[in-house]
Amino acid sequence: MVSAATALIVMLVAITLVIWGLVRLVVKPPKQYGFTSITNKGEKVRSYGEKQISDFFAQNNIQYQYEPKIKNVFALPDFYLPEYNVYVEYWGLVNADDPKVKNNYVRHMKKKMARYHSNKIKFISIYPDNLKNLDWIFRKKFEDATGNKLPN
Repeated sequence: MVSAATALIVMLVAITLVIWGLVRLVVKPPKQYGFTSITNKGEKVRSYGEKQISDFFAQNNIQYQYEPKIKNVFALPDFYLPEYNVYVEYWGLVNADDPKVKNNYVRHMKKKMARYHSNKIKFISIYPDNLKNLDWIFRKKFEDATGNKLPN
């Protein structure tokens, strides 16, 4: 026979679990962005989008540096293609769900783009939607930025 105290404890635990489940449905934790990924070459990058870009470069024999530490550069670029003297920025949070995250990111992005332009530094912008057709889009943007076609 179960004592009244034991039955009460079991009932309180059950109620607590139900309440906790309801709280988790209502109070969602903040979305996390930029999960670390590993490229096909074994390199650690900050997001799945950057992984796709790194893998594209490797598959197309495009030499690149990831987040290069370069003197006199105003910001940390995502990629640098030394053979072509062009930077590649992946703007992965422009579509962030959280308006605060998105607004801060877009403001930072615009400042960084303005610095590239004012310093006459060639760069290519890649956005999350570009990843669906990265080969064609990157080749087009590369040609626009450098004046040259990317070798096949």
